Amino acid sequence: MKTKNLLGAIALFALVFTGCKKDSTEEQPTPQISKMEVFNNDVPFRTEKNLRIGYSIKTWEFAKDGLVLEQIVILDNNTKAELMKIEKADLPKINKNPLPTNPYFKVDSLSSYYLSIQLPIPLNQTVPTSIFHRFIFQDTVKNTTVTVEGAQFTPRTSESPLVIASPVKGKNWMFINQSTYNYHFNAMFFVNGKIGTGERYAFDNLQFDDDGNYFIGDPTKNESYFNYKDTLYAIADGTVMLIQDNLPENDGNSQNIKFNTANELAGNYLILDIGGGHYAFYCHCNPGSFMTKVGRTVKEGDPIALLGNSGNSTAPHLHFQICDSQELFMTNGLPFVLKQYTKVGENGFLTPPSTVYSNSMMEEYSEISFE
Repeated sequence: MKTKNLLGAIALFALVFTGCKKDSTEEQPTPQISKMEVFNNDVPFRTEKNLRIGYSIKTWEFAKDGLVLEQIVILDNNTKAELMKIEKADLPKINKNPLPTNPYFKVDSLSSYYLSIQLPIPLNQTVPTSIFHRFIFQDTVKNTTVTVEGAQFTPRTSESPLVIASPVKGKNWMFINQSTYNYHFNAMFFVNGKIGTGERYAFDNLQFDDDGNYFIGDPTKNESYFNYKDTLYAIADGTVMLIQDNLPENDGNSQNIKFNTANELAGNYLILDIGGGHYAFYCHCNPGSFMTKVGRTVKEGDPIALLGNSGNSTAPHLHFQICDSQELFMTNGLPFVLKQYTKVGENGFLTPPSTVYSNSMMEEYSEISFE
């Protein structure tokens, strides 16, 4: 696969349903430990390489103390071994005041900072029973380095994520942005005192040919993309709860559709109730392509719609997520794994021989196929 095409594809998709000074650099203790806590401690999920532990941290408004976050170190609380170090350039998004405004709902005013982390533990490594954090700051007032430790939590390793069938079939797929703490995972919506994380474990997908192209021809034409109008399938037995249809599509990568409501950002979409308080969302579908109706039951593997380019989409793709309610934004996104997939490539290159994985999810740059 051509790496430059892959990198372009990765950049393509984003859905947001978004005083005195001292010379000393000695680390100083601070009393801020009680002001860091973990929430949204999610069930870990397995990939072909890691067990990924997703969670969010709430902190005090440290910038008001003149502190600039330089590094986050994640440690085993028992052995004190370093599990992950996040440098300043790679720090997760920090949600804080003032939040970006939007025309669809009024956002809250925040009195804390919020950030999300997805911690990868290699499969050959013992999973810690307790984890804590070391936040390293630069004190811009005192010109010192300040270390704050806290946000201890216990991973939910005794629980298993939801196992589903794939919503697409065929070869050379990439499920972008699922195994990472980037734009879907860190999306939070703060409305009426609640925090919505509907996109938390969402993915966008692309399909490539064997040469690493995800389209051929005019990029402003939907028909140029290999995945356009591919069939979408029920990922489990369930009941169709909602269908939004008849919204127009963008022209390829033109993003030329305007929106009147927040739900129109999802384009034409379907919500499938798969039981246990789990709801599967199929977004950006092709208008008029739904093969079922609200209230009908479907079986795993039944065709339900065609992949399209409606809503807030930069090119034809399926935006897929599973949540604990029928709300698009003000809900909790849930982790899930696939019953089976075949890994055929990685980092932009086909890498035979292929390997079959079960009850797993792929890393972000893994290319996969389905029988």
